Amino acid sequence: MSESLTRILFQKLVSMSGEDYENGELVMEQGRIVVVRSGISESFLGITLDWSDCLILPGFVNAHCHLSLSGLHGKVVRQERFTDWIESVVAENAALSWRDRVAALHREARTLIESGVTALGDYFSHPELLVEFQALPFRQVLFLETIGFQVALAEEKARSVASLLQEHPGGVNASIQLAVAPHAPYSVSPVLFKELKKLADKMGCRVSCHVAEVAEETRFLSQGEGDFLELLNQREAYDSTWEPPGVGPVRYLEQLGVLQDIVAIHLNYLENSDLDRLAENNAHAVFCPGSTRWFGRKTWMPVKELLDRGIAVGLGTDSLASTDSLNFLNEIRISEKMLPELHRSEILWLATVGGSQALNIEKLGLEPGQPADLIGFRYRNTGEDWWDLPFDDNRRQVDFSMVSGEVIFQKSDNKGKNQ
Repeated sequence: MSESLTRILFQKLVSMSGEDYENGELVMEQGRIVVVRSGISESFLGITLDWSDCLILPGFVNAHCHLSLSGLHGKVVRQERFTDWIESVVAENAALSWRDRVAALHREARTLIESGVTALGDYFSHPELLVEFQALPFRQVLFLETIGFQVALAEEKARSVASLLQEHPGGVNASIQLAVAPHAPYSVSPVLFKELKKLADKMGCRVSCHVAEVAEETRFLSQGEGDFLELLNQREAYDSTWEPPGVGPVRYLEQLGVLQDIVAIHLNYLENSDLDRLAENNAHAVFCPGSTRWFGRKTWMPVKELLDRGIAVGLGTDSLASTDSLNFLNEIRISEKMLPELHRSEILWLATVGGSQALNIEKLGLEPGQPADLIGFRYRNTGEDWWDLPFDDNRRQVDFSMVSGEVIFQKSDNKGKNQ
């Protein structure tokens, strides 16, 4: 027996990036897929995991999360004004003990794991948390969230981010990549935006930003007034030398030269011309359905229109300061309610390949040469359509999941039988 080879027997495998297979086997070696085929080899020298009653999909990609805010669950309520919610988050986050922050991070990481997440795009602002993220089994892109509206802070802020990136280099194939996240157009100066984009281009990493999340953002950029001006002044963070650009957020980022290849989060308030602008700049998008619903948004990301323009769109949970749960199966079910124009199979593409493309993770599908990052769902009824299994309202967990061929979760009643 060759201990270096492992195969999984399955009922159906949907690669999301190529062929689908029936009643077959997936063979892997050193964490990578070697062969996927319909039909089962009569002789196999290796370890066999018998999940022949299961659907196999690529693992879910949570493309936008704030795990370090998990300790705020139930402590922050939705406010009439978005800026009041921000103030509440800042206050509660400052009061959170380090012990509680770390405990909540690991607890909710477990929620993600059990609900099928194998890759994570996370915003974090405490570099000290890197050691905690390194203990998680996900494939990760960690965005260092940066805030600084005053020009005088730009050089110091950019230097701090550069130092962290240099200390922790990682390429597309690394299990953990660091990336850059200027927080939002209303909280980062033009100079800092440009410096962070220049740094990301130099280091070959992604840039992500909360963009067009609320209508007040457009008011601030267009007219230089409103709730965000008040917030910046209250926090003594406003820069009197700043002049409003007189345009919306997407066009503003394009004018700054930072829109190219950006991972734009939310995009709730877009002008029609913004769709083409995003496509022309090879931007990517992440839709956070649970958070959008939690805030009671009446307008949200035009996902289908973005997809129609060839823009990669992923799904994210956002944080427990703005959603009720980080269970990713909830996210796909909420997505279906909010995006009735998309078929369930298309929503599952967003949850897998769409997210990996947005984050620039090594191509994740289920094809030879790719990492064995996968999840399984046990079939319940004969003839059941594969895309219905993850949408079962009663389902809280996948039946099993793997990252690089290693099992990171399996339900006790669905253990693959070693042969």
